[in-house]
Amino acid sequence: AAPAASAGAAKPAIVRTVPASVPFDCSADVTDALVGFVRASPDRSVVQFRKDACYRVDGTFAIVDRHRITIEGRGATLRAVTPNDGGRRHVMIVGGSHVTIRDLSVEGTNTAAGAVKTAYVPRLEFQHAFALLGTKHVLLERVRASRVHGDFVYIGPTGDRDRPDFRWSRDVRVTRSTFRGGGRQGVAITAGRRIRIDRNTIADVPRSLFDLESNGPEGGAVDVRIERNTTGAAVNFWLANGGGGLQTKRVTLDRNTMTAPTGGLVFVYGPTSGYRGPYTFTRNVVQFTDRVHDEGSSGAFFLAGARAVTIARNSGVFPASPVVPVAVSRGSVDVVVRGNDFTNAGEQLVSQPRAGQVPADG
Repeated sequence: AAPAASAGAAKPAIVRTVPASVPFDCSADVTDALVGFVRASPDRSVVQFRKDACYRVDGTFAIVDRHRITIEGRGATLRAVTPNDGGRRHVMIVGGSHVTIRDLSVEGTNTAAGAVKTAYVPRLEFQHAFALLGTKHVLLERVRASRVHGDFVYIGPTGDRDRPDFRWSRDVRVTRSTFRGGGRQGVAITAGRRIRIDRNTIADVPRSLFDLESNGPEGGAVDVRIERNTTGAAVNFWLANGGGGLQTKRVTLDRNTMTAPTGGLVFVYGPTSGYRGPYTFTRNVVQFTDRVHDEGSSGAFFLAGARAVTIARNSGVFPASPVVPVAVSRGSVDVVVRGNDFTNAGEQLVSQPRAGQVPADG
């Protein structure tokens, strides 16, 4: 007799392959067919696309409130053909948990995409390649995106801030993926906790590479690790952290390599009441042009309203003229700059007062 299964044994995944009746040569819009196929697949399913197929998706490929679902792209591409409007998200995960997407490409319609200001079209800026909204335990692995009008990856909340269904995304990893030619930010986090962005190539965006920008006091970015990525050109900052609220905590950028400059390097601009942080910048190789400034910012690492900042063992080349300080602390506390190797850098740390800064626990 076969041994009885243990009470706690996990059920095997159900593998379902998108049928050949769904056009896989980008000859017709198959948005509804793909959404419907995933919706009809039970939890704990593996949904397989046809190998190296091209699926025309002019709408939003939405995965809503699903649990333990894996999308195996197998080299397939989701390609948009029509411009659509600001409501489109190429791939959107809303709610749910334990969703994995692998080996899938997204191609948008932004023919001007790249590190040029004209690539940014405000009315289409939410056409993200991958939008994660109030979901948890998500893995994006070996995915690709290009020619999008929005961010490559957007990590934010679900629900309206005044409603009980408002919740952050959490436990997200984006790894070993390639993103080239965007229309807004590279990776944006507006409401995310325990986020890891590692071993990716991210290049050619018209705004900032990494944008931690809470839309108000209810948003934020907590326990974020950005490490071992290779980044290319961006018009604005390498890391931008503006927006409202104090819930930006424990942010680490470690062992990333910039292969092309951004306009500015690091911009932290928190509220005048309290502090954001800690922030850790270690072992990164950086470069920037110093052509982009905001809120009167200066220095490579501009820190307004931050605390517990460590800038250590980084290297890179600063612009030769004018001379740029390594760090400018405007109303920040506990800033440590040590052991860096920056060619052409000016003063290590410049401290400035900040009008209206109110010391308080953040």
